Amino acid sequence: MLSAVLRTVATHALFQPGDRVLVAVSGGPDSMALLHALWEARERLGIALEVASVDHGLRPEAAAEIALVRARAEALELPFLPVAVHVRRERGRASLQDAARRARLGALAALAAARGAGRVALGHNADDQAETVLFRIVRGTGLRGLGGIPYRRDPFVRPLLDVRRAEIEHYLTRRSIPFVRDPSNDDPRYTRARIRHRILPMLAAENPRVAVALVNLARAARGESVRAPAASAEPAAVPAPPPAAVRIDRPGTYRFAEGTLEVQERPTDPAPGAPAADGFAPPAGFDAARLAWPLLVRPRAPGDRMHPRGGPGSRKLSDLMIDAKIERRRRARLPVVTSADGALLWVPGLRPAEAARPSPETRRLLCFTFFADEAGKPENDRLTPT
Repeated sequence: MLSAVLRTVATHALFQPGDRVLVAVSGGPDSMALLHALWEARERLGIALEVASVDHGLRPEAAAEIALVRARAEALELPFLPVAVHVRRERGRASLQDAARRARLGALAALAAARGAGRVALGHNADDQAETVLFRIVRGTGLRGLGGIPYRRDPFVRPLLDVRRAEIEHYLTRRSIPFVRDPSNDDPRYTRARIRHRILPMLAAENPRVAVALVNLARAARGESVRAPAASAEPAAVPAPPPAAVRIDRPGTYRFAEGTLEVQERPTDPAPGAPAADGFAPPAGFDAARLAWPLLVRPRAPGDRMHPRGGPGSRKLSDLMIDAKIERRRRARLPVVTSADGALLWVPGLRPAEAARPSPETRRLLCFTFFADEAGKPENDRLTPT
């Protein structure tokens, strides 16, 4: 998904290096995926991010949803900006959803101007585009209306507009990103919900690629080239889901993927071996007292970096795996152990991280071993210092 987002950003010039971008996040799957994708790509794009969440004053659940967004913004170390609007008071004769949309966009544009943000990123995806085109056909529209949702209408940009909903949900699952679902998206009182859950499925029975056809219709109406089926918005075959992340609260045995991770705590060896030049040879493992708990074991993620023990600095985890000659097919199934502060500590087959390196004052060591089911033996302990 991330590569599709970067391609859309480049093709439609959605950002320029140095841009301050306000990311509108409701807590739903699309906006949460948008937030994390832009966060992953922020250095490559040269942009600074801030997170905004709008409370429309329509549902009591909104407070919990905004709290979730706040927590994710804080976890990513991004500024969080809550906004409240009064939809019912200012609704007038418009439908409730149209009034909410106008109030939301107006509040976001005003906030962006106040913060000096030249762009507001919204989470519309390719399926939203197909539904919008069909909605306009049903209501009656001209050629301009068939163009659907624009990629960019300043200050608003939509980096997910070439990404299908299935790809977004796979991205969220693979990275264990929490989200909530807005029940109004499934409420048959609203036209868009009926199009999504009734009309489009009926059309798909006649043409399984009807969503792609509608997206291509929008491209043609805007005067853009229509993508061939192989390059269309149809999602690629979804691979097997990645292993679920597992919280480690204490030493013990933990299942992960097709194997078992053993986390052991033991006293330091009173005779760790021949001393190094400075009189101390650090034993294998980590200083248990210097680790931030709880730990987490998870699959690797794009952008992971690790500072190997004894190395000059952090490197991409993918590069370290290549250097260690770990087979490509095994990389996604190996456990990645991190501390509560996000520091990457250990991966089978690699040197341990510099973080929490034992010192002469270390009294208790924490060590990891991974046993792959198919072999019944340690995948690779390699917690020896260098």
